[in-house]
Amino acid sequence: MTVITLPTDTMTAPLSTQRTLSRRLVHRAALAEVFLTDFQSVDDKIFRASAQLPPAHFYYGDHTGRPAMHDPLVVFESVRQMLLCAMHLQHDAGQDTKSITATASMEISDPEPLRVRGPLDLDLRGTVELAKEYHGAISRVVHKVQVMVDGRRAGTIIVDTAQRPNDVYESLRMSHRDTPPPYSDTLPAHTGGVPVAPWQVGRERSENVVLEDVRADGDGSLARLRVPVDHPSMFDHAQDHVPGPVMMEAARQSSLLLAGEQQGLSPAGLFLQYVSAEYLRFAELDSDITVVTRPLPESLDGGRWTEVAFEQDGEAVARMRVRLGSTVGTEVAAR
Repeated sequence: MTVITLPTDTMTAPLSTQRTLSRRLVHRAALAEVFLTDFQSVDDKIFRASAQLPPAHFYYGDHTGRPAMHDPLVVFESVRQMLLCAMHLQHDAGQDTKSITATASMEISDPEPLRVRGPLDLDLRGTVELAKEYHGAISRVVHKVQVMVDGRRAGTIIVDTAQRPNDVYESLRMSHRDTPPPYSDTLPAHTGGVPVAPWQVGRERSENVVLEDVRADGDGSLARLRVPVDHPSMFDHAQDHVPGPVMMEAARQSSLLLAGEQQGLSPAGLFLQYVSAEYLRFAELDSDITVVTRPLPESLDGGRWTEVAFEQDGEAVARMRVRLGSTVGTEVAAR
């Protein structure tokens, strides 16, 4: 087993935001997609990391929201990179293993720290809520991460991850297939469907739209997932399935679209305040995925809730819940 280690002085040194960590540790191909800047293992239950959110980004910076704020999904991506790093440095997982997300949730409990111009430094404080081993190697771990900005908690992210050796992963990938799964870099970029107008889902660039062929369905909507296999961020490197964060983006866009169509709310006044995801099986790249969105009762807490299901070949591959918060009535902090 190959284990990546950092110099021992990084375990006690203050967290740095002066440079990014190795692309290999966070499983990214492009340096521009690495947001994690430091990692520190405190003990077997506690670990920390720092990250810097970019002041501008082709994907994460493309929003019509006013006042502007850093995208909650770039916060999630920073934590996702932290947890990949933790698998290697906290749990001693080798490069010959794969991380498989079972469930994930993110709540932005205080959006104000994200409402700044320019780069934003994050202090990420992680705890191991549950850890299981198989034959002496980590097999499942539940992490909880507090997202801090200048000592103020902005949100909480919880992720339940399975860790499997490459050969076991390959067997899992074939559990619902008769042929090997194709990789994203071998597939055409577009399906020929009609994409949603960017402004309807809070975007300025059409390249960042992931819904097409939308139609009303009772009080909800149906759409086809527009899988952007040529996207420099969502598919930073070749994948053999649709990544979970791509489906999170689709859940956000479908929820924004429904809020506009049914409630007359502008996506510019809404942001992703909460999302929870349950991944039931791998979302395949070579078969259409239908995004089914339904409104949930406001009585849940007075918020704008939706439930989103991703269906492929007659089966659900993922389920999500989304809460949209309001950006109206707040000021952007100058930096």
